[in-house]
Amino acid sequence: MKMDYICPACGGHLLINDKLILSAKHEGETGMLILMNPEIGNYQTTHHQSHMIEEGSKFDFFCPICHHKLSSQLNENLVMVHVTDQNDKHFELHFSRIAGQKSTYTIMGKSVETFGIDAPHYLDFINLVDLS
Repeated sequence: MKMDYICPACGGHLLINDKLILSAKHEGETGMLILMNPEIGNYQTTHHQSHMIEEGSKFDFFCPICHHKLSSQLNENLVMVHVTDQNDKHFELHFSRIAGQKSTYTIMGKSVETFGIDAPHYLDFINLVDLS
């Protein structure tokens, strides 16, 4: 399924050559670009070899165009971008900013779909949020 990933602040397109491109920064480190597999639930990433990513590390994610921090209002440990699918349906994509944590959520209206073995970690919190 072909999707387009969009910055919620500037509306910039974040998908280039089948890679979701975001900038990220870990406490005390210089920033880096992260190329992510755009298939929801696929957690494969690529980054420059000079950066070490340790499981459990928290990263702040930013739009590489306008540098807006891509934080989720659902939980401080989630990142959010907008997505438009091939049928022109729009939804929010939330995913963990913690390295190694596999938790992703798509939210369209009151519908929530989960992906990843760690998704239950935030599901209770997401279900408490009023999605109306």
